[in-house]
Amino acid sequence: MKYKILGKTDLKVSELGFGCQSLGGGLYHRDDKESIRTLQKAFDYGINFYDVSDHHSLGNSEKLLGKAFKDRRDKVILTSKAGLMYSQAGIFALKMRSLARPISSFLQPIKNSLHYFRATQLHFNYSDDYITQAVEKSLIRLQTDYLDLFQLYKPSSQTIERGDFIETLEKLKTQGKIRYYGITCLTIEDALLCLKFSGISSIQVAVSLIDQEAIDKLIPRVKEKNLGFISRHPRAIGLLTKNHDDIMGDSSAFPRKEYEERKEKAFKFQFLVKKDRTIAQASIQFVLQLDGISVVLPRSVNRDELDENVGALFAQPLSTDELMRIYSLA
Repeated sequence: MKYKILGKTDLKVSELGFGCQSLGGGLYHRDDKESIRTLQKAFDYGINFYDVSDHHSLGNSEKLLGKAFKDRRDKVILTSKAGLMYSQAGIFALKMRSLARPISSFLQPIKNSLHYFRATQLHFNYSDDYITQAVEKSLIRLQTDYLDLFQLYKPSSQTIERGDFIETLEKLKTQGKIRYYGITCLTIEDALLCLKFSGISSIQVAVSLIDQEAIDKLIPRVKEKNLGFISRHPRAIGLLTKNHDDIMGDSSAFPRKEYEERKEKAFKFQFLVKKDRTIAQASIQFVLQLDGISVVLPRSVNRDELDENVGALFAQPLSTDELMRIYSLA
């Protein structure tokens, strides 16, 4: 495992991080014991950067992360996010979905319907009171006194332009509740707007074989500002995996037409699969080799998926010819 300094901070982060979205269940059957074992194995692999959000599995992901690392807090870098909240109907749909999750496949349409309904019940709140309370609640669930990095979750361009949240983030930093702060962005355009804030330490956006826009438009600008670049969804929310395990997440994140186009585009990269390299590993390798990336965040539901992700560090590296073909498909 290689380590890098996250931008202008003093945080030494593993090049491969751990996306914690699915720890508390997410789209999958919840298995807390397996989640803890997966986190412990990730630590043994040398992964020290764990990225979570207060809304992941209604806070359960944070609780599991806190339980796993409460006795070695100084050896891990914990980052959480806030700004997204569910309506009461959305929370109900999440709870109902978790009840339906373990049951046989004939209920899949019901589970899908609950998932899509839940996605319509998202709201955003970046007020001082909400962000302050969200951080304090995250600290309790994570069993820690501070966050190494706190990220605002996908603010709109209008919210970024106003910049009202900066005062709140600076206050939390002064209070010692967060060490550094960054912004997780939905679009490259939003991320570019964030570069005007001198106090931010990191930018997080999606980068993958089929999401290459940031490579030319954003990464050089972030590097120029000496900020950390956190790359999420290197496997394109499941489209770049063998089993398409979390493909439902991708289908709810994009309009139907765009989703179908992304599926077709993902299929074109199957030439990267080799005897000793899966499509997921090739996808992770592609992002790892980009100049200016601080940490890559694939998610791991269980130890098998973790093993595959870490295997990207040892699998057959991408050749020059393969990279040329990849860029030609962008």
